[in-house]
Amino acid sequence: MNAESELLRAYRQWHRLALAESKAIQTRNWNLLSDCHLAIKDYQSLVSKLTQEARAEWQRAGSDLTQKEQSLRALVYGLMEITRDNHGRLRAALAAARGQLQQLGEAGANLKRLQRSYGVVASARRAL
Repeated sequence: MNAESELLRAYRQWHRLALAESKAIQTRNWNLLSDCHLAIKDYQSLVSKLTQEARAEWQRAGSDLTQKEQSLRALVYGLMEITRDNHGRLRAALAAARGQLQQLGEAGANLKRLQRSYGVVASARRAL
């Protein structure tokens, strides 16, 4: 396999992982999200290496570098869009989690107040 086809394969895998990240965020599957994120980091390094190899290959073959670079930019742009969407989903999930945490904190405080109130009532009954 040549560097260009390996590069395109790596981009397809990265794209698949970015979509899996989206699904993981939507389903709140944080383990899958973490696994995808780690795999994407590996693909980022691989893509960087393969891009250099493909560019050298294109120069040796006398390929139209402008057209090849435009094709790569289109792939990168698509990945950037998915990544931006994923970041937005994560921000929304974080905001929702913070809201729930605040509600739980307030409920806990209310329960403590009730517990103290009933504790005072129980102490007063024992005193009678």
